[in-house]
Amino acid sequence: MSKKTSIVLDKLAEYEAAKRSTQPLYDEWSQTYEQDLVGNLGYTGHLIAANALASVAPNKGASIIDIGCGTGLVGQKLKALGYLRIDGIDISEAMLNVARPKAIYNKLLSGDLMKTTVIEAGAYQAAVCAGSFAPGHLGPECYPEIIRMVQSGSPIVIFMNGAHFVEDGYQAHIDRLAQSGIWTVIEIKAFNYMNALERPGRLIVARKC
Repeated sequence: MSKKTSIVLDKLAEYEAAKRSTQPLYDEWSQTYEQDLVGNLGYTGHLIAANALASVAPNKGASIIDIGCGTGLVGQKLKALGYLRIDGIDISEAMLNVARPKAIYNKLLSGDLMKTTVIEAGAYQAAVCAGSFAPGHLGPECYPEIIRMVQSGSPIVIFMNGAHFVEDGYQAHIDRLAQSGIWTVIEIKAFNYMNALERPGRLIVARKC
């Protein structure tokens, strides 16, 4: 791991510990984000999420919303898998500006999932999110907004840091939504998602009722 990458990760941990919005950090990080995360750390969360979505959304023409799309890592993998109708939303304009020239997404939106977005209810046939659930990012209270965006029967795939999953009580939120008949949980699975260090993650695969 390079010294610069280590500094960025330390800064990210500080934001998360203080539960401060990480938007300014991602704006600053946008130009070297992929090199630091994928090149130096061997991040694979985007691949885990995209492959999981492909396993439950076989229709390559399905409309997909990539939540917290950043520079387009998940979208890039989905496009390589043959998906044709991908939109993205992120809070960082600087990250979206890196994604735009890649021509992955049909539409890119700036939005904060901590609030109701401009996306219409039932606008999509699938939703995917990798790396956006953590302190200073999104919290489990954002699940209903994601569910609102997709049609009944649509798959929802979320990949997140496993430590935050446990510490912030995500399982209880997931169970409440299932017990309320809002979604059905297909699986919750543990993965290590960085090749350069031990980084436990959780894959959540669900379907809107």
